[in-house]
Amino acid sequence: MNETLTDQVQKKLRKLYLKDMAQYLERALAKAQENQSGHIAFLADIVDRQIEARMHRSLEKRLKTADFPRNMTFDLFDFNFQPSLNIEHLKDLMELYFVVKKQPLLIFGKTGSGKTHIAAALGNLACQASFKVRFYSLQKLLAMLYTSLADGTTDEIITTLSRFDLLIIDNVGNIRTKPEYPSLLLDLITACHENTAFIVTSAISLESWGPALGDTVVTNAIIDRLMYHAHVINIRDGLSYRTEGPDTLKLPKPVSSPE
Repeated sequence: MNETLTDQVQKKLRKLYLKDMAQYLERALAKAQENQSGHIAFLADIVDRQIEARMHRSLEKRLKTADFPRNMTFDLFDFNFQPSLNIEHLKDLMELYFVVKKQPLLIFGKTGSGKTHIAAALGNLACQASFKVRFYSLQKLLAMLYTSLADGTTDEIITTLSRFDLLIIDNVGNIRTKPEYPSLLLDLITACHENTAFIVTSAISLESWGPALGDTVVTNAIIDRLMYHAHVINIRDGLSYRTEGPDTLKLPKPVSSPE
């Protein structure tokens, strides 16, 4: 069976790794014929399709890498639910200038007040803006760094993390700590300082971080770095967003782990 010229062009496009353009070619030809489009309009159409598909795959990859706990976006967030939340400040943060400037954002609020949702939603926006993002609970992050001590990969992991545009560390609070944890966290914060933006959420005050991590001196050094040019959201005495928020966000309470 003889190949048509369209078949030959599709094969060549695939060899050039332009598979979306190849898949769309026949429809684009039919569309151009129907609309009596010129050559440039036809070419712009298939190039746009390739770019859109590639951007979509890149976004999906960034979202997968970020590893957000759930699909938390601002489309599902009730901005008026927390009376103490500064909406204008939050909307300024949604412009992501703090990510561009590599500045920290600290979000304080009791369990279920919506701080994790805000952090993840900002991270989602950052992914859509082509920033590289990674989300960790503090417990998981420190456990990973602690495990790396055994095989000597700690520096490699910290270097990898420092290449992200935004690191989200969720739930500074009642963790199962080890003596090495504060120093490991300080090493990470120091390596990323002014190179990576942070979002850190906490159900406890800064004064309680030292006892929670088990080393007040090292923790104070962590706080000093995080508070440098930091933005702060404090959801004071907030209602529980998880249990009292909009119906779309009513999730079952976990038995033991917060948020």
